[in-house]
Amino acid sequence: MAEHVRSALHMVENEVDLPNGGAGAIEYLDMLAKLGVGNAHPGGFGETLEQLRKYPIEKGTHVLEVGCGTGRTACYMAEQGIQVTAVDIRPEMITKAKVRAEKTNVQVEFVVGDACQLPFEENTFDVIMVESVTNFAIAQKAMSEYYRVLKPGGKLYDREVIRIKSMTPDINKALCSFYGVAQLFSMKEWQDMLESCKFSRVDFSGSHPFPRTMFEDQVQHPDPVHLSDKQSFLDPEIWKVSAQYDQLVNKYHRYLGYTLMMAVKE
Repeated sequence: MAEHVRSALHMVENEVDLPNGGAGAIEYLDMLAKLGVGNAHPGGFGETLEQLRKYPIEKGTHVLEVGCGTGRTACYMAEQGIQVTAVDIRPEMITKAKVRAEKTNVQVEFVVGDACQLPFEENTFDVIMVESVTNFAIAQKAMSEYYRVLKPGGKLYDREVIRIKSMTPDINKALCSFYGVAQLFSMKEWQDMLESCKFSRVDFSGSHPFPRTMFEDQVQHPDPVHLSDKQSFLDPEIWKVSAQYDQLVNKYHRYLGYTLMMAVKE
């Protein structure tokens, strides 16, 4: 994650002056928000492109992206002619996403909202796209909301971290505490959750190794509209959390992987 901070040093022309952007103790998600990271999900933006290549979404399809962050995926889909609505629980992320949409000249409906209480009517969307968000919410409640707002026959694509190896209580606590999640689920636990929420035709892309760095993805797929909070790259708390992330991933990456979950609302 330190490479996100280094990248921010070269992106001052895209700084966003937001309230409450000063120094103070921050956590992992706060750091991503301050730096405006657009590829923090497993596999980075390259994995997003590969997913859309392998599982293409037709033009005109109404897609909801849950947890859109700075809107990189949402804006890319809009560029492909997809009708996109995007929601994020953090207003500062929605502000940055709107700046991105303006800079890239695309139309996306951005909405502040909670994955566990989506501000939409049931049976609204053809596809739901999620990239490493459900695990940060109350996962089962979020899954139920995805099901509710999907149209019959609608598809869910959700890329999430998975636990691939048994952990001691201390390792589990270290990982969950840093990420701010209640639990790390195995693939089987994710499958059980989807099925309990009435999804059918549940499938997975397989278990992929947890990336130890996002540097390669940043080099291959640089974000031309990287948006950081004003002066965030000078915040010592960001450097601190960044170093903690690197240490944690290097130490415990063998316990984690990620997968793309796919399911249908019949």
